[in-house]
Amino acid sequence: MLLAVKTPEELDISQLLAIYRSDSLENCTEMYPEEPSPEAALARYEDGYASFMKNEFFSQPGRLWMVETEDGLWVSALRLLPESGFWMIEALATHPDHRRRGYAARVVADTIRYLEEAHGAITLLSCVSRRNTASLRTHLHCGFLWEESPTVTVGRRYTMAYRSLQGDRSTGTGASSSKVSGVTRQS
Repeated sequence: MLLAVKTPEELDISQLLAIYRSDSLENCTEMYPEEPSPEAALARYEDGYASFMKNEFFSQPGRLWMVETEDGLWVSALRLLPESGFWMIEALATHPDHRRRGYAARVVADTIRYLEEAHGAITLLSCVSRRNTASLRTHLHCGFLWEESPTVTVGRRYTMAYRSLQGDRSTGTGASSSKVSGVTRQS
């Protein structure tokens, strides 16, 4: 089931950090080389990330965490940022114990349906590393296309875009069998 998390109080930081832990382990020692151990670097990294989520992320209006759950466990998530005329996906990830089960595609497809139900036709952009073949496949599966003229380019990243068909609120991505009515809106 999809959760639309709109406030820091709704955010389950421990479950969210568990989704991103393997990525955090890759980044933490580079960000904090002065720490005496990888565990200390990870703790500092996760403390900083939790603080950012609680104190800064939600300070901008309309920002959401979209979280796919299975039996109450947070298994896949993405950050959703409203921009002028489009939405931006950031930080799409799935808990390592739940990868290769379609959860990333499900959170993306359910997010598309959530936005289309609320806003009609939408444009959704996502920067994906050229080397991240799993994420590329997920985005393509959910109806994203390569941007001919990227709106956002950062280093080795480029933009993929999903655009609703005008007047058609059904995306037909097939990534999730759940209907929009299965979305839980937390407020």
